[in-house]
Amino acid sequence: IGALLVEGFRESLRGNNWVSDIRGKGLMIGIELSHPCPELVDRARERGLLINVAAGNVVRLLPPLIINRQQAQHILTTLSEIINAFEPKD
Repeated sequence: IGALLVEGFRESLRGNNWVSDIRGKGLMIGIELSHPCPELVDRARERGLLINVAAGNVVRLLPPLIINRQQAQHILTTLSEIINAFEPKD
């Protein structure tokens, strides 16, 4: 599931100029943006997702170990939409 999420994010966020790196180890996933993005926490919560932003610009995901493919796909789709709509404030 972790590899599915990382590869899915790499595909769905390809071409997004704000995404610097996408990395993962098991189900620990980090999506690094080139700008601070703390407002993404509230945007994700409004859509039913709990995420964390570490170091000001890394979206950190730690889904439960019992996550299934359908739930992972929901996270992938929803969070990709949120990140692709992100416009940093300079």
